[in-house]
Amino acid sequence: MGRAIEQILADTPTQKNLNPYLFVGNETSNIFAISAANIENIEPEVMADVDVWIDFTSSHGLVALLKATEKFKTPIVSGSTGLSDQDFKKIKTSAKSRALFWASNMSPGLWAFRQAMKAMSNISNFDFALEEIHHTQKKDRPSGTAKTLHTDLEKITNKKIEIPKSFRLGGVFGVHTLYAASANEVITMQHQALNRSVFAEGALMASLWLAPKKAGFYSMDDMFLKSQQLTLK
Repeated sequence: MGRAIEQILADTPTQKNLNPYLFVGNETSNIFAISAANIENIEPEVMADVDVWIDFTSSHGLVALLKATEKFKTPIVSGSTGLSDQDFKKIKTSAKSRALFWASNMSPGLWAFRQAMKAMSNISNFDFALEEIHHTQKKDRPSGTAKTLHTDLEKITNKKIEIPKSFRLGGVFGVHTLYAASANEVITMQHQALNRSVFAEGALMASLWLAPKKAGFYSMDDMFLKSQQLTLK
């Protein structure tokens, strides 16, 4: 994901509101001004200059970022998944003093998919099932996105839905499918991510939107439903 974000920044040099300053990862960045292998070893003055963080790591990585940046109250956009209830408790506690944005999936198209799912409330007597496919390196199962869709669907239909079926195949970036069936008809809805750029674009959009916000815990719904949409040109 870091490389996908780099590529977008490299392809949009005129995007003056995005200034790639600090990259934390195993390799050196060619786009960001400063590269570091470990967040704990970054100088305080460098940390203080960051306006917004974009995080695509893990439960451990996000918690470490929260701890390292707590005194600076820097906004964070996170797409890390596999988080526990305790992790979310830490995120929401931190959000009392700074702006934090979290989404299991940063794709604007997936958000639209979730909105379309709301129509299923009109056929809640149907049978429903969810399925997700990701690449073989995907650690959490079901994926964070599948869990989000499952929670959405149970609220929409007001009934228990079977846990999403998960498959790990090749290099698939992400395919999520909803099935709704009665004795006489079947509805199939599907979202496919064709590359990681869609998640990177969503994260950059969220970072521009979040940077000036007051302390609080924000989501894709806040960005798209409660505010004017931002688009990357």
